[in-house]
Amino acid sequence: MYNFFIQSYSTYKGLFYWLNWQGYISGVLLQPFATVTMFAILGRFTSNPDIVRSYALGIAVVSMAFVLIAGITQSYVRERSAGATQFLFVSPANRLVNFLSRSVFHYPNALVSFVFGMMAAWLIVNLNFGSVNWAGFIATVLIIAASLTAFGQLLGVISVATRDWIGIQGLANGLLLVFSGVIIPVAAFPGFIQEFAKLLPITNGLSAVRDTFIGAPLSEVYGDILREAITGIVYYIIAFIGFGFFERSVKRTGSLERDVL
Repeated sequence: MYNFFIQSYSTYKGLFYWLNWQGYISGVLLQPFATVTMFAILGRFTSNPDIVRSYALGIAVVSMAFVLIAGITQSYVRERSAGATQFLFVSPANRLVNFLSRSVFHYPNALVSFVFGMMAAWLIVNLNFGSVNWAGFIATVLIIAASLTAFGQLLGVISVATRDWIGIQGLANGLLLVFSGVIIPVAAFPGFIQEFAKLLPITNGLSAVRDTFIGAPLSEVYGDILREAITGIVYYIIAFIGFGFFERSVKRTGSLERDVL
C-alpha cells in the first residue's frame, strides 16, 4: 500500500502541470465557483427556483468532469512526451497498480471542485440546503466522481495513443454538458439519444443528486446510483484493457515515438 501511495503521488506531482498554487486555485477552485454562479444566476432570471437548483447542481457535478478529465488525460500524454512511458513498458511493474495509481490524487480534486460549486450556489443565489438527504446526496456525489475518474482513465488511454489530450477532453466535456442532463433534460431528446446519454457518466447519478437534494430517500434513487456505479466499473475495465492493448501495440510495431492511431 505504501508503494502504491508513493507511485500515485509521484505520478500526480510529476505529470499534473496544474500543480502550482496559481493553476490549482484557478482550475479547481475558482472555475467551478464562477461557472456555477453564472448558470445559477441565469436560472434565477427564469423566476423558477427549481431551474436555479437544477442548474446549480448540474454545473457543480459537471465541474468535476472538467477537473478530472483534463487532469488525467494530460498526465498520460505528458508521460509519453517526456519519454517516461518506455520505462514502464520495459519494467516488471504491476500494470494494474500502475494504471489505478494514475487517478488517485485527481479524485479529491473533483470533490473540492464540487464543494466550491455548491458554495457558490449558496452564497450567490441562496440555494436552500434544508431538505437535503445528506447520506444519499454525499454517496451519489462520491460515486459520480468515481465514475468520472474511470471515464477520464479511458480518455487518458485514447489521449496517449493519439498524443492529443486537449481535443479529446474538450469533446468529452462537450458531450457531458449537452447530453447528460446538466442543462437540457435527457427526456427532451429522441429515444435513441436518451439511451446513449445513459451510457455516459453523470447522466444516471445526476438524477439521484437532484432527488436527494430535495429529500428523496435512498430507496427511491438506488437504481440510478447503482447504474452510475456500474457505468464507472465498465469504463475502468475498458480503459485497463485499452491500456494493455496500447502497450502490446507499441511493442509489436515499435511505434512509441510516433502516433499509434
